[in-house]
Amino acid sequence: MDIGRVRITPAVRTTIADPNYKPKPNVAISELNGVNITTKTQGDVLVYDANTDTYISSPISIGAVSIQTLKGGKF
Repeated sequence: MDIGRVRITPAVRTTIADPNYKPKPNVAISELNGVNITTKTQGDVLVYDANTDTYISSPISIGAVSIQTLKGGKF
């Protein structure tokens, strides 16, 4: 018993172009939303602070780091 046919076609792709869009290739970390680096020192890393919902500059401490897997690159 034939109950019908279904024809699936690919979705139409749309490109939106804004003539006023000007990419900014060199963006400072301080210009990013959600990043607070008021103080920084050599060797600091960006760490997520749940209390302020931002990334902050902080020295890395061995006790606070847990690396499960490293993939790729040359070590």
